[in-house]
Formats: sequence, C-alpha cells, structure tokens
Amino acid sequence: MTIAERIRLYRQQKGLSQAELADKADINNKSLSRYEIGTTIPPADALKSIADVLGISADALLSDEVTSIKDKELYKKFEVIQDMEEEDKAIIIRFLDLTIRDYKTKQAYK
Repeated sequence: MTIAERIRLYRQQKGLSQAELADKADINNKSLSRYEIGTTIPPADALKSIADVLGISADALLSDEVTSIKDKELYKKFEVIQDMEEEDKAIIIRFLDLTIRDYKTKQAYK
C-alpha cells in the first residue's frame, strides 16, 4: 500500500473530508489532493501534520503495516482505549483475550 493510499484510508476511517483534513493539518487542499492521488509525496512536516490530525504516528503512514477496521463504531472505541491509562487498557485487553478465546472455542466445536 502506498503513502497515498494510507493517507486516504486513515482519513476515511476518521470520517474526514479532504478539505477538513487539509484545514486541520494546516496544509493546502490541492497539496493534500496530490498526496492522496500519489502525484507528489508529502514533505516531512506535512506528513507529521497529517499524522497528528489523524491521531496516528507518521510511521503508520510510511509503514506497509496498515490495520484496517471496517466497523466504524469499533474503530472509535479502539481510539478511546488507546488513550486510556495502562492499567485500564490492560483490563480491557484481558477481557478481549478471554472473549476471543471463548469465541474460538465455540467455533472449534461447531
């Protein structure tokens, strides 16, 4: 996946239009359009601004490892969880681990 595709994907996951992202990142709307089309690569400062607005690291835009969560409600919940204190996150992760384990067990016995 290209940088252009990752910018577009994360922007859409956040529910932002190009104009909204450009405004919040304080970059030119036409420049953002070119970044998403892939005709130009954003400079480091623009990449950082975009990442900050999207609530991700600049590495996430540069990396080939993209996590796509299609369920928008679930995505919003994970965004909140990632900002929680470590102790609270650990409780939620433990609960998710147990729930996933139970789900997999049920699937194995179907």
